[in-house]
Amino acid sequence: MSTPVLVLVGLRCVGKTTLGSALANRLGWEFLDLDAELARRTGFSSAGALLAQVGLEEFRDQEQEVLLAVLKEDSVPRILATGGGVVEREENRVQLRSLPCVWLDTPVDILVARAEQDSVLRPSLTDHGTVQEFEQLHKRRAPWYEQVAGPAVELGGLEPDGALDLLWARVRERFEHFGGQ
Repeated sequence: MSTPVLVLVGLRCVGKTTLGSALANRLGWEFLDLDAELARRTGFSSAGALLAQVGLEEFRDQEQEVLLAVLKEDSVPRILATGGGVVEREENRVQLRSLPCVWLDTPVDILVARAEQDSVLRPSLTDHGTVQEFEQLHKRRAPWYEQVAGPAVELGGLEPDGALDLLWARVRERFEHFGGQ
């Protein structure tokens, strides 16, 4: 039997790392942030630094390689927070569809406010401002997020504790081995 894993997907700044880490703590599971693991395995200070250095296509190649490697590893039960663009590749979506996966979503204005306060280097993926970039990425990726994870868990402007409680409730509702029906 494979080791339990729960995957979190969604746009950057939605809270995958914060909530994933907190949920892993609640469950006594390991937490793995795919962007941090990608940076570690490639020797960069961050996934954003890797992206800035190698460009988007090479970044996606390396992201996919690390995702597939992480999913093949037999380890303790874990929560995996993916990078926002992991769903850009069909092979990644195929892999993610085979796992318990949750799409976290929140309004673009909240994401923009968080991005503007974020000190992590994340190069722009478009030639537009932050608002337009988030709107474009949400429009393009939403069908893929839903494809791998079903309907979004809408976090709105919930504080982390409330968002964690909502996430855990949705996980238990959707996935039998997490206490669902």
